[in-house]
Amino acid sequence: MRLEIEHKKGVPYPLGATIMEDRINFAAVLHTQNECGLILYDSKNGNECRIPFRREDRIGNICCLSVERRADISYEYNFYDGNEIITDPYAKRILGNEHWGGVRKKHTLDAEDAQGSKQESFIKPRLRAGIMEETFDWQDDAPLRTPYEDSVFYCMHVRGFTRSPGAGVRKKGTFAGVIEKIPYMKELGVKNIEFMPFYEFSERFWQEGEDTMQYAVRHYMDEPDGWEERINFWGYCDAFYFSPKASYAAGGNCVDELKWMIRELHRNGIEVICQFYFPDSCKQGYILEVMKYWVLEYHIDGVHLMGDGIPVTLLATEPLFSNTKLIYSGFPYEQIYAGGELPEYRNLAQATDAFMVDARRYLKGDGGMLQTMMWHFVTNPDKNGVLHYVTNYYGFTLNDLVSYNYKHNDANGENNRDGRDDNYSWNCGVEGASRKSAVVRLRMKQMRNAMAMVVLSQGTPFLMAGSEDCNTQKGNNNPYCQDNEIGWKDWGRGVSVDRQRSFVKNLLAFRAAHPVFRKKGACSNVDRLSCGYPEISFHSDEAYRVRPGNNGWHIGLMYAGTYGNQKGEKDEDIYVAYNMHWSEHRFALPKLKKGYAWCLVMDTALEDSFAVKEWKTEGYTVAAQRSIQVLIGIRQEEKENRADRKNGRAQKKAQNRESGIRE
Repeated sequence: MRLEIEHKKGVPYPLGATIMEDRINFAAVLHTQNECGLILYDSKNGNECRIPFRREDRIGNICCLSVERRADISYEYNFYDGNEIITDPYAKRILGNEHWGGVRKKHTLDAEDAQGSKQESFIKPRLRAGIMEETFDWQDDAPLRTPYEDSVFYCMHVRGFTRSPGAGVRKKGTFAGVIEKIPYMKELGVKNIEFMPFYEFSERFWQEGEDTMQYAVRHYMDEPDGWEERINFWGYCDAFYFSPKASYAAGGNCVDELKWMIRELHRNGIEVICQFYFPDSCKQGYILEVMKYWVLEYHIDGVHLMGDGIPVTLLATEPLFSNTKLIYSGFPYEQIYAGGELPEYRNLAQATDAFMVDARRYLKGDGGMLQTMMWHFVTNPDKNGVLHYVTNYYGFTLNDLVSYNYKHNDANGENNRDGRDDNYSWNCGVEGASRKSAVVRLRMKQMRNAMAMVVLSQGTPFLMAGSEDCNTQKGNNNPYCQDNEIGWKDWGRGVSVDRQRSFVKNLLAFRAAHPVFRKKGACSNVDRLSCGYPEISFHSDEAYRVRPGNNGWHIGLMYAGTYGNQKGEKDEDIYVAYNMHWSEHRFALPKLKKGYAWCLVMDTALEDSFAVKEWKTEGYTVAAQRSIQVLIGIRQEEKENRADRKNGRAQKKAQNRESGIRE
């Protein structure tokens, strides 16, 4: 049955479908001389109609009209250009792709097939754009504006985060599943979640031989066998950027479910950062409109921009985004802050692989890395934030970084030719999984070292989901098509997993408790306050003296607590001893003020790294091979109080034993 509906002249902006009181306005950019127009579908009754755009409906290349809004019609729409059906790139909701993996169709193989079995094939879904009405109750929600110095980024894939059977959630692989895991992330110490693409994209490569994974994925075959059947698990491709991904919703309304997730994360003090990959085909004005929409409509806290054709200067100087985190590989800061002014809120941040590559090389013991790492440990620009990570969604997981020398991407179907070859990894003596206790202990220590370098450096820690619990991808460093246990986060249990998770939790809590690791700007190596110590000083086997040429693997950093951070928060004096050498090394400890003594509070050489409380009275500490220590300058009376408490506990135990009381 044909749908009959009255229509009138519309307005060119905003593009897409917009509800305007008793009418709905439709506007589309159509570069064509063909007959073109609007297709309206009434999904409730199964009717549709085509409304051609007239000459008077065109302004430049924008065609627009409005239709009456009727309660008895469930509106969906597309545009058409001649015989081509076009799904609106400005659609606020996409219908037809609600089932992950595409529409399935069973068919039987030829009679020649000895098994006579059935095989699944996939039909490309017919997409429609939906009309979105604002019905969600935000309950006074607003972006959190957490400064970069107080942030802890945690990167995840919405589906992969809770899809594993061990995730322990009811709504696996969905926005609702993420909500179920909020207590876990909050307890861990996460302050910001960076989500891999959760806007609407096709999870199948429908055009044979076309490589739509244009970002962070290497392909060497023009037309890999079975390309159309391969899953686009990550989503770094051209997409419907205004619409949330429908298959990531447990319920029927992906818009409201995503808003619910963002509201609940905000309620628990966790920011939402969205990754947006834009191929070169995206117009700069379109990119600007996408970002404005998400900031205003979804209350997001930031955007990680990916792609080569992004108008970063335009976005960085847009007044609407002055309180929105913008993360990119290379902002032209000299243009953005041409007058030398400092931003009131540092909303821009640098995210490159520089720290990752250098930290991996230092971790595995490459020579000549000490001076580079000294720079990474203390660098923190005044105008922008900087994200530090040793693993990301591409490349090895943290567990695989210390378990494999080579990539093992055979499951991707590209003969192991995809993915990075330069992983800067070390397998600790055995390729892949090992049950040798010495190898396992070394790998666990190396993972603790890697996390300590990330979290105790100036800047913003960036953790890939799974770094805290030994997640493995079986040596696959490019799982872009692995919608299975390889690509999902492993929620396994065990002594090693529990220890690693406890270490990361304690490490993040330690950072949060000490302002010297959360500075807003650069550190100085001079004593500007005349407190007796520089803000940051470097040491080795001699205090205040470093010989990088002869001392290529170990360095001591002392943060003077008097300086605290730029927000006026004071701290204790803290000394961090880094030793990535295969031999133990002695570190000289600067003499503290009268009444203070050094206390060792963390040692990655120990399985329970934060259980140690050892006083240093001889002016030095010895760090074991490939380990990191943290010491704090504490008042002597605190030392005596701790000794008294320890003696008191010992006396009580003795009294209990004498009284026959079981402990």
